[in-house]
Amino acid sequence: MDPRVLTEIFLTESDELVSELEKSLVLLEDNPSDDEAIHRIFRSVHTLKSNAGMLGVEGLVRLAHVAENVLSKVRDHELGVDHFLITALLKSVDQFRSMLSCVAQGVPVELDASAAELIEAFTKYLEPLSTKAKPLPATTVNSLRILRIDMRFPEDVLLTGQDPSFLILDLTEVSDVLSVTANLDDLPDFSKLNPERCYVAWQLVIQTDRPQLEIDGVFVFVADSAKITITDITRSNSRLDELASKKLGELLIDEGCVRREDVAAALGQQKRIGQVLVDCGAVAPNAIERVLAKQRAARQIRRNTSIRVDTDKLDNLVNLVGELAVSLSHVSHATRDKSTDLTARLTALEALEQIGRELQSQVMSVRMVPIEETFGRFKRLARDLAHELGKHVVLETFGDDTELDKNVTEQLADPLKHMIRNAIAHGLETPEERVRARKGDTGRIQLRAAHRQGHVVIEVSDDGRGIDPERIHRKAVRLGLISERDRLSDRQLTELLFRPGFSTATEVNDISGRGVGLDVVRKNIADLHGHVEIDSTLGVGTTFRIKLPLTMAIIDGMSVRVGADTMTIPLTSVVELLSPRYSKVSTFEGKGELVDVRGEFLPVIRLSEVFEVANQSTSADDPTIVIVETSGRRFGVLVDRVLGMDQTVVKPLHKTFGVARRLDHNYQILEAVSGATILGDGNVALILDVPGIERMAFGDLQ
Repeated sequence: MDPRVLTEIFLTESDELVSELEKSLVLLEDNPSDDEAIHRIFRSVHTLKSNAGMLGVEGLVRLAHVAENVLSKVRDHELGVDHFLITALLKSVDQFRSMLSCVAQGVPVELDASAAELIEAFTKYLEPLSTKAKPLPATTVNSLRILRIDMRFPEDVLLTGQDPSFLILDLTEVSDVLSVTANLDDLPDFSKLNPERCYVAWQLVIQTDRPQLEIDGVFVFVADSAKITITDITRSNSRLDELASKKLGELLIDEGCVRREDVAAALGQQKRIGQVLVDCGAVAPNAIERVLAKQRAARQIRRNTSIRVDTDKLDNLVNLVGELAVSLSHVSHATRDKSTDLTARLTALEALEQIGRELQSQVMSVRMVPIEETFGRFKRLARDLAHELGKHVVLETFGDDTELDKNVTEQLADPLKHMIRNAIAHGLETPEERVRARKGDTGRIQLRAAHRQGHVVIEVSDDGRGIDPERIHRKAVRLGLISERDRLSDRQLTELLFRPGFSTATEVNDISGRGVGLDVVRKNIADLHGHVEIDSTLGVGTTFRIKLPLTMAIIDGMSVRVGADTMTIPLTSVVELLSPRYSKVSTFEGKGELVDVRGEFLPVIRLSEVFEVANQSTSADDPTIVIVETSGRRFGVLVDRVLGMDQTVVKPLHKTFGVARRLDHNYQILEAVSGATILGDGNVALILDVPGIERMAFGDLQ
């Protein structure tokens, strides 16, 4: 198998294992007696270690191995679960992720100081257990023995998931491994060598004071298929202590294999290729770093493009492709055969269109993934942040099976993280404050996801102190955003929280208070063609509500004509259409144009003025007003006429598009555009960003 493909498979599976490990650890802390969670955690670490061993990621194997030993004691109820053990295991999760990132970037995985501290901490967890062991017979207590172990495995041992090197690693936990010798007698010629077969046998010499039962236990999983022989050679190997204490170079010198100066020269040449090239003057150091940066970025992008797909979806996709081939044949025959009447041709074309729509729908469903994984990663965030702030927090999730475009879920992680941090740091009270308010000392944060009217709604709610409008008003006056006399609605005041640099925190710390966060949330959500709004009740709690399209690749849109241009308005923002007489559109001084919609006056925006195109028609045919809604605000956009509804493929608005060049002198105008699409006649139509139009026309305080 191609090593690059093997690495991609390893990274994909390892990401899932680490995510499952992190989620299960947080659940275990809440319920330390959950044996099923303990088994899941142990299996995740064991599988991660095995996969890393097959790929040769030794640093990860070492850390996972010692963590697995601790978890084995937990699984056997010899070690209790407490906050400190969970914290150490969660730190190992962070180390695993860091090591996997190195693998993805092609950087050697090494044990840094943090990993070494974790290994030492896990070792300390194991030390007290040895003192609690049952007394052994007098003949075995403190009886130091030297054993020779001969290991020979069937050739297909690697295909069963077993790795002989792990057995050697396991032996280091119950003994001191003095020497390892490989027997290569059965190794075939290179032309006949199969890398998936095991041709090597091993002979080990170990020193141990453990009972024979523990040594035998290392080989319990291979005892039936492998030939394992253990021989006590204590009396004939009294000098092996000296052998065990020396390094490889010293041993080679003692054996007469190499000269001492050769070993020194070899050690001096242990450099990476980049360093060797720099030392010999073949390349500049900055060039090495530039190329490595590009490589890391490319590998990270390539890694993020993988997705697991349900086989049922693939089967449906294959079936539709088969139907498409048959339908294309029918259409081809109907168009080429002059004897075919018009009705038969239209029928064949309609069948092709139907299959095309189903195929499009099925392809889009392949990109859909449950939001469960995105939600799951925040339990760790809530746990760590609550502990840091001295608060008691429970994070609950609902609608985990709600499916969303994979690209959307990936870009949604940062906004949700900001909102959860904001809820814990600002929204929830301290345990003492909650008790005084008769709420209970534990705060609750709820993450909800659901499909509503063709899009996904995600809510982040807390039962904390809520948002104080008066406090926002005072801060806005102090910053000069409004005057003391201005009286804004609660909604207008909460909108101020999304302004860059605006914060009501009384002090700046590592978590909050710099006014950075909610403005980033709004920008990121807008990039996803969605919008965010806030509902809050003082003393009761706050809810952040995000409304997103199911996918950013294809949207349902309304095509409209503005002058000579065609534009598309996302249907998720459209409320209704009006064709009023001009007498119903009134101009008010200081307010602009308003339209009367069943007694409610709504502001009107002329798209011809926004996009600087030819004036809209003022004939008796009357232009159409499209009533749209975003962030709870409704307003009208004036267009020449509505062309129809259709599904639109979203494309980025590239600078080479003529309309982009025309608007480039006023960058603010581009804020009203979220992308472009290619029409059936080959022309390009702009896709309007309704929240962007709102911000351009009304600002944040209207």
